[in-house]
Amino acid sequence: MSQKAAVTVHRSREEVQRLWQDSEYRPPYIHGADAAVTFKDAPGDRGTEIHVDLERGGAGGKLGDLVRKVSGSEPLAKVKDDLRRFKQQVETGVIPRSDGSPEGELAERKLKQRPAQPLADADREKVGI
Repeated sequence: MSQKAAVTVHRSREEVQRLWQDSEYRPPYIHGADAAVTFKDAPGDRGTEIHVDLERGGAGGKLGDLVRKVSGSEPLAKVKDDLRRFKQQVETGVIPRSDGSPEGELAERKLKQRPAQPLADADREKVGI
């Protein structure tokens, strides 16, 4: 069974393929995974489509899939993270980060999120509320 992900990068296919091989741009998870990567011209001369077909040889069946998803090691989520970062870096030269999540948006981080909590009275006094 395989999982697939794709992204369109607004650059020529030759440039995208060259950058994909460059160690500065190379997506780390996809590079180390058992993935087939293909490049195609996007319709309407809109850049290059990158298609990643990730072989799923994970052990544990459905239970193993659930554990990987909950633990943040879901391969498809990591592939999508890599593709998004590659697109951002190629198109803009930077991977945008916010002050709230300076390490960027990672699948692993989403699992650690929790709802906001009201400030305790002692904390309110510290911030002058």
